[in-house]
Amino acid sequence: MKFIIRLIMIYLFSCLLYLIPSKFLSLDFFKIKEIKIEGNSKILSNELTELIEKLYNTNIWEIDIKKLEEYLKQDVRIEDIKIENPDLGLLKIKIKERELAYYVQLKGNVYLLDQEGRIFGTLKERLEKDIYFMVTKDENEIVKLLELSKILDDSILKNLISQIYIKDKDCIEIILLDGIIIKTDLFVEKEKYKILETLYNELIKTKKVEYIDIRFDDFIVKSSEEKNNGK
Repeated sequence: MKFIIRLIMIYLFSCLLYLIPSKFLSLDFFKIKEIKIEGNSKILSNELTELIEKLYNTNIWEIDIKKLEEYLKQDVRIEDIKIENPDLGLLKIKIKERELAYYVQLKGNVYLLDQEGRIFGTLKERLEKDIYFMVTKDENEIVKLLELSKILDDSILKNLISQIYIKDKDCIEIILLDGIIIKTDLFVEKEKYKILETLYNELIKTKKVEYIDIRFDDFIVKSSEEKNNGK
């Protein structure tokens, strides 16, 4: 008798194990009914709309969150992403987009560049921002100009720059918004740019400056003429 009872118990337990995944876990109770996106992404709006449509009304047990995160991270526009299921029926997607640091003109097109020098989009994908352009011939030049840009990031002159480009193997030219050219290279020390700020502000009060060359021990200034009455 005990043996029969034991068999019945094993049978009932087996049925229970079967019914939990096949019946209970498939209830509408576990389906995604709300998806919250944190990050307010505009350039990813189409992709996110498509993702929401696929995930909505899907059983949470059918979603491999880690694999989904890894898949979405393949998008170069995404720096980081975190997907959470904090409550039944709710899926929360936190997106960190790559931040625009510079524009880079390469082979006739203008791309978006992040602080690490990674291209992650084109100009039309973002609202224009008040930052300067790197004008380059190839990706090797991007690396060199990025090195200079990180120095310029701490300079007041950064906000006065229109574009930078490699003139030749010995010279990088920085074009300011007023047309003045700063001639430099990757060997110029950071402190020199601080001195340049003061020199620039003094020179433009009285002279029409064509360029300032900071590659040597002494600053070389070429001016076309004196300004009249400081104008």
